[in-house]
Amino acid sequence: MSNSGSFSRRKFIKMSALAAGAAVAARGLTFPRPSNAADTTEITVFCSGRDLEKNYQAVIADAFNAKMQADGKPVRAKLTPGPATDNDFRTKFNLDAASGTMSDVVFFQNSDYQDTVAAGYLADLTPMLTAAGVWDKFVPVIQQQLTINGKVYALSDASTFTLFYRKDLLTESGIDDTQPNTWDDFFALCDKIATKTKATPAGIPAARPWGGGTWDEGFRHVWLGFAKSEEIFDPVSSKWVVKSPGLLSALKVYETLAKNKWLTVEMLLSPNPWQPIKYDGFPKKTVAVVTGGDWQWEFDWGPKGATPIDGVLDKVGRWQFPSAVSKPFATTGLGRVCGVYSKSPNAQAAFDYVNFANSPEGSCKALETYFGGPSARTDYAASCKFYNTAVGGKMLEADKSLANGRFLKAGTGQSKIADGIALATENIITGAQTAEAAMDDFAKKMTDQLGDSAVKTL
Repeated sequence: MSNSGSFSRRKFIKMSALAAGAAVAARGLTFPRPSNAADTTEITVFCSGRDLEKNYQAVIADAFNAKMQADGKPVRAKLTPGPATDNDFRTKFNLDAASGTMSDVVFFQNSDYQDTVAAGYLADLTPMLTAAGVWDKFVPVIQQQLTINGKVYALSDASTFTLFYRKDLLTESGIDDTQPNTWDDFFALCDKIATKTKATPAGIPAARPWGGGTWDEGFRHVWLGFAKSEEIFDPVSSKWVVKSPGLLSALKVYETLAKNKWLTVEMLLSPNPWQPIKYDGFPKKTVAVVTGGDWQWEFDWGPKGATPIDGVLDKVGRWQFPSAVSKPFATTGLGRVCGVYSKSPNAQAAFDYVNFANSPEGSCKALETYFGGPSARTDYAASCKFYNTAVGGKMLEADKSLANGRFLKAGTGQSKIADGIALATENIITGAQTAEAAMDDFAKKMTDQLGDSAVKTL
């Protein structure tokens, strides 16, 4: 749930957060404020400083504290929000972790999970999960992504990524909106959109201005459509594939879209590319197709969202990603990741908070403030009535796709891979390099940055 500058994505989300917070207050959502005895253990909770995230986390912290007081347990949680922007948050996260001053509980982006574990910043939760008896409640696809060398260092909710399209635009223009099975099918659809409408067909993240979103919301899904997961990152050898037929085919998708003027190239090169693409072009039907995750139903285009689309549930549809190696698929990934700082003096209490935050009891009410994606727990829908009907049932629909989605089992060095892909796609869509030349440069840079032992070619 992811993402940055002038009138940026975060500022738009901030607006929706304030509205959501007002709505929560109007509903009278309060918990008894527990009093802290002298011997109370206080655990600190580090999360993003975005208003949306703080509002969500405050509901959970209040509920946790109320439960601790009701249970007679001398433990209380205190939020310690960090910076609002991704880069500043990551900088503080790493500085605090390295200096030993990190909060007990940490919430952070899933793309940093592998590197954070490798750095030794997260406690091994495996024995505590076993003792709590909750691990088997998480869906297998999320269990696999959270498990590193047989150990689990965090819990997470889930996310599904797909292509969103303006169903009403296609219907008005007489364009069939049948699921495109292959990228060639998608190219044919783009040609029809360009011919029959005034919209740019595709706003798929690319280039460096989008930052980590170029990888998270864009390229990895395209690459998965041409390769099996281990042909991107091989978990057996712990090596990234930096040159392969599948990678070249994925890069050529961007080349084809840009050459035919089917891609929002100029917007992608702007300082905050999500703003003209997702918050201007898509709502105005001047961009027909964008990629993204479940949160967009509510916080991008919902009634309280960044740029509401009236009747969004009827006017916007979702396609799965086209594929040359499987049926079309939704990418299933980790959502908000939360763990316990490895040097926390209150590891068990911190784990109890992490476990509570991922449970229906702990977070069901918070979803009324911030509902960014499906739960990773199989028991959630049965225990949280709101979950089943919220956002027109779209989140429950996403929940049901978790079992059949594809995912990327990534490893250490993902942030460098993401940066390298951002540069490669930028050079391709601007015409500075062919897809072949961009892949060759990418392979060289990744070998230099990650080392020969961490990469391979196919």
